[in-house]
Amino acid sequence: MLKIFRIKKRKERKRVSVDEIKELYPINALTPQHQILITAKSKRISLKKGAVIAEAGSTDDFQYYLLSGKIKLIAQDGKSKTISSSSEAATHPIANLQPRRYKVIAKTKITILVTSRSILSDYFDQAKELLAPERVNDNYTPILSTTPIDSAVRAVLDHFENDVDSGRFVLPSIPEVAHQIVEILDDPDANATKIARKVSLDSAIAIKLVNAANSPLFKGVRDITSSEDAIVRLGLKTAKDLIKVFAVRDLYQSNTPEIQKRLRSHWNISKQVAAIAYVLSKLNKTSNPNEALLAGAVHNIGVVPALLYAEHMPEVLERYDLSIDEFVNKTKTKMGVYMLKHWEWPQQLVDVVAHAENWKYQSGHQAIDMTDIVIVANAHLNILRKFLTCPPLPEITSFSKLSLKLNLTPEKSIKILVNARKEIQSVASAIAFPS
Repeated sequence: MLKIFRIKKRKERKRVSVDEIKELYPINALTPQHQILITAKSKRISLKKGAVIAEAGSTDDFQYYLLSGKIKLIAQDGKSKTISSSSEAATHPIANLQPRRYKVIAKTKITILVTSRSILSDYFDQAKELLAPERVNDNYTPILSTTPIDSAVRAVLDHFENDVDSGRFVLPSIPEVAHQIVEILDDPDANATKIARKVSLDSAIAIKLVNAANSPLFKGVRDITSSEDAIVRLGLKTAKDLIKVFAVRDLYQSNTPEIQKRLRSHWNISKQVAAIAYVLSKLNKTSNPNEALLAGAVHNIGVVPALLYAEHMPEVLERYDLSIDEFVNKTKTKMGVYMLKHWEWPQQLVDVVAHAENWKYQSGHQAIDMTDIVIVANAHLNILRKFLTCPPLPEITSFSKLSLKLNLTPEKSIKILVNARKEIQSVASAIAFPS
């Protein structure tokens, strides 16, 4: 590795300016006074193409930023990526996790900024003391983040991805038996008997399917007592969607009471959105209600990795003074998209997670897609439960598409859902946690 601070003084090492560092993360969160001090403790270095800035596996006190040119990051497994100084990634430290996970090489002639990790840490500690509010009483201390929320969230997301990549945090995953059942259900040669044999390997899934088949949502003239009969009644596609819904639901679990309470609260919202999406999809007629049920159940899935990460890695949130709820609300969308892509789930569901609270979402085509259905379901739940997080229905692009096709007004759509409350309750009950 380059011993940057031992290089003889020369023209390329001229002092950096505050303007050059004030947009760099996390320096942008320091006070102006500390930013000025950073300029005195940092160096701007010019390097030729091919120069090695850092070695994979190394540990040191340097923190690097790319100011101009391009660098190549090479992981220990041989995978590589290129970062340009014009990219958003260049506002973050280069390969900053210790020990370093990448070998960093100059892909072109480059200019880098070099500062000290320990000095930055000291300055953040000083900034906290300067900005800390006075204690109001012995039982209450207001939390004042020394890092702007967006910057803090971006930093924690970086930690999250690094911790997942390194194995320090394991993403929640669908149970293996459920995954195998879904794969069998995708087999065009599958039949109820073959699937029932696989289902029998997991009694919990079998019970859930039998209960669903006997629920008011799917109930027939006689009670179902076997998983094979349940699959016949439900149909293969519905059984697959329900197994996915139950697998997602069962991820909302924690042994920590504080986290468990939040997980259950979020699932209660998800099941209501799923139930409303189911009813709206039946009205739409061109979309599959059971697919809408799954999409609604999945739309808020990002709260699971967010809350479990907060549970297992609390020091990361503490470092940036982020409360759990603040962190979850700010990261759930990106974490949900990240997790579904990791699972290799369909892009349609990834889009639902990415845009479920995007009231101006536009798919680019006139047809109503599953994301539109979930957005409108989410908005209706906001209205019915008197939340204040969405605009009026006419201002929601997806509602405009749905209303045009179904000749709906805001008043008419609310009335339809109020009249369908028993069906909505039945759907929500079918996917609720056992009482």
